[in-house]
Amino acid sequence: MPTTRTGPHPLAVGAVVLLVAMIAAALWNSDESGTGARQVGESAGAVAAPVAALPPPLPGASCAPTVTNPGGDNNYREDAPFDVPLGRGLVVTGLVRDTACRPLPGVPVQVWLQTALGSERENRTTVLTGPDGRYRVSTDPAVAQFGEPNVHVAHDPDDSPWRSVWQRHVLRADDTLAVVDLTLAPVS
Repeated sequence: MPTTRTGPHPLAVGAVVLLVAMIAAALWNSDESGTGARQVGESAGAVAAPVAALPPPLPGASCAPTVTNPGGDNNYREDAPFDVPLGRGLVVTGLVRDTACRPLPGVPVQVWLQTALGSERENRTTVLTGPDGRYRVSTDPAVAQFGEPNVHVAHDPDDSPWRSVWQRHVLRADDTLAVVDLTLAPVS
């Protein structure tokens, strides 16, 4: 007389347990935003004062070029106006340098983000880096459009000797400072 099974087959149970473990491991090791974006914001007393000059790079120093991350070019527009005030409450700043770790003055950097007063398509500006390779944009705080608040920073002018790069990084709604550095590689 054949044996009658009353529960799920042991192999099916094992397969489900293995699948759940694989999903848990993937979630445990994934980025918070799932896009390669990192948290770049600071809040509660973060000071957005000018940063002291960096020492010159050591001879033979090498800095890895910044790589475009997924979503970095979302809502990018080539024609962002220069030096348009975007509000106050959040400062987006960073250092732009070359792969020899030298600061790059006069490099255009575009910044855009969703705020309570403007969408990513409207709330944008392009600024030039200063003599120390740093840029700074004051804006209203970021708000979530879909998911978490985020900021985009890019370098993409047609006539630049540097490769284009687009970055998207996450913030918290109460952040007052976001630091996004770029290391640019030459076009050729």
